[in-house]
Amino acid sequence: MKIEEVKTYLLKAKDKNKIQNNYIIYGGDKNQREEIALFLSGILNCENEKFCEKCDVCKKIVKKIHPDIRWIIPEKSILSIDEVREVKKDIFIKPYFGKYKIYIFEITYIKEESSSAFLKVLEEPPEYGIILILCPNINFLLPTIISRCFKIYLNYKIPEYVEEIEKTVRDFFELVDFVRNKKFFEFFHKIDLLCKNKEREEIENWIENILFFLRDSLFSKMNFPEKFLINKNSKKEKFEFNEISLLEKIWNIKQKIRYNINTKIAVENVVFQIFLSFY
Repeated sequence: MKIEEVKTYLLKAKDKNKIQNNYIIYGGDKNQREEIALFLSGILNCENEKFCEKCDVCKKIVKKIHPDIRWIIPEKSILSIDEVREVKKDIFIKPYFGKYKIYIFEITYIKEESSSAFLKVLEEPPEYGIILILCPNINFLLPTIISRCFKIYLNYKIPEYVEEIEKTVRDFFELVDFVRNKKFFEFFHKIDLLCKNKEREEIENWIENILFFLRDSLFSKMNFPEKFLINKNSKKEKFEFNEISLLEKIWNIKQKIRYNINTKIAVENVVFQIFLSFY
């Protein structure tokens, strides 16, 4: 859905008293997801009942300092058990000012140990409690959590070329160079460093960044307009890629990580699959 369509839908739901307790807002980009979260918080608490952005309540909401609206932004975007427990206690304390207490989670993953506790919060929220989960996609959330939330999908938008993706690409080329030059000790040592103290979801994200890189390489070769590229400078990089089937192979490796495949083996496999295809 487009941003304005979502806002219209939420306004109608409010007018009909059909606002849900639990929402997952996914797709789009970070700013768009936040915009919807602010809008919903606004129409539920605004003194003029329409998110005027001028009243004292709306100003607090926009500045993210309203006492009844909490933003939970975990480290590495992974929701921990301690953060869930804190919300579980706080949600049963009635609102200080408005009719609702709203908890906005900006996350990508939920730790396995946190999922059960979070599920109980979703199953038994007080009437005034509203939970918004903002995430890029729902692939990393358990089906039981997804099923208990009303889903709002924002139109797809290619991700920004952030430092994390750039670092992943640098790591990838370093690994490929080690294999090409038969520096296997350095190769496996680098894999150890990459995977050390990382959650499985973080490794999935690393592999996904490689997929973004390959996607750009393929689109550049096909002379796609720059607006469809994540890295606008990818046309300047020399990496010939034309095997669409390789994308599927790497995607399958990524999917297997959540089924307890060894993360080091997964990263090794990704690098070897690409290396064997091009060198």
